Amino acid sequence: MSKNRAVFLDRDGVINRLHMGKYVTKWEEFEFLEGALDAVTALAASDFKIIVITNQSAINRGFITEYELEVIHEHMTDSIEKAGGRIDSIYHCPHAPHEECTCRKPEPGMFEKAIGNHDIDVTGSWFIGDFQSDEEAAARVGLKFKLAEGDGGLRRAVDEILNSK
Repeated sequence: MSKNRAVFLDRDGVINRLHMGKYVTKWEEFEFLEGALDAVTALAASDFKIIVITNQSAINRGFITEYELEVIHEHMTDSIEKAGGRIDSIYHCPHAPHEECTCRKPEPGMFEKAIGNHDIDVTGSWFIGDFQSDEEAAARVGLKFKLAEGDGGLRRAVDEILNSK
C-alpha cells in the first residue's frame, strides 16, 4: 500500500491573520486570511492529507489554556468544513522558544509525529508557511516548501502545488 501525501499548513499568517506580538486567545480574534477557506477547499478535493502544524507558545506563556486553543481550533475546522474543506489533523507546540523543545518549529518534532501517525510520503509532500524558519523546518524534514504571505498567499501556494502534478 502506498503512503499518503500531505500538505502541512502553518496556522498564524497562513490560514489566519497574524498580528506580530499579539496572540489569538479567543475565537473572536481569529480572522481567516482572504482566500484561505477557498484554498483549503481546493486542497480537500485532492488526495493530499491536510495537516496544520502550529507553534502556540501563548499556552506556556499563560495567555491561553490548552482547552481555549482547542475551542479556537474546533471553530476553525467547523468553518473550513462549512466552506467545503477539511483539516485531517492539527498539531501544536505549547512551548516558548527558551524552553528548547524538539517540537517547536523549526525543530522537526510535530512533523515527525504527524508523518508517523498518517503514514506520510515526505518526498511527495509540502509545507506552506509564512517565515524563513518555516522553510528551514521543511528542509529539516525533507518536505518541499511554499511561502504564503498575507491575503491570497495560501490560495496562490495551493494553486501552485495542485498545478505541479
